[in-house]
Amino acid sequence: MCLNYFRENLKKMSEKKRRQAAIQKILTDSIGSSQEKIKTDLEHMGIVASQSTLSRDLREMGAVKIPVEDGGTVYRLGGQYKLDEIGNAIKAFSIRNETVGNFLVIRTAPGNAPSLCAVLDRQNWQEIVGTIAGDDTILVIARSENDIKTVVKNLNRSIGKDIQ
Repeated sequence: MCLNYFRENLKKMSEKKRRQAAIQKILTDSIGSSQEKIKTDLEHMGIVASQSTLSRDLREMGAVKIPVEDGGTVYRLGGQYKLDEIGNAIKAFSIRNETVGNFLVIRTAPGNAPSLCAVLDRQNWQEIVGTIAGDDTILVIARSENDIKTVVKNLNRSIGKDIQ
């Protein structure tokens, strides 16, 4: 019944709104999906979308790639992530980091900074004033040097690193 009701409401929307509503349903009904799985699920709902359209929709909707334990990634909609998910993102995307005063510079492999930055942003940690992501670098700005130390401790704890 729920799926039929959803399909009926989809018919009343514009193509883009229908597609994005369907993507939202797919992502909220699961713990995350790969882009290929989302595409397949859309097709089962009678919605055909190219890879570039799907990528654009996911970006517009604020979906981010989150690394999973098997080494792959899945898309999830915004929201706060658990500490182990932050740890997975740090392990998968971060190469090295360096603190400079109240700043933390995190280096990633090319193309991974925006995904890791989105995970950090959604934590809403009070110590972080803001973040900026490029292609392979994230700048984390804290209110003070003590705050950036707290951020680093939280990140280290998320990956199981012993804090002294």
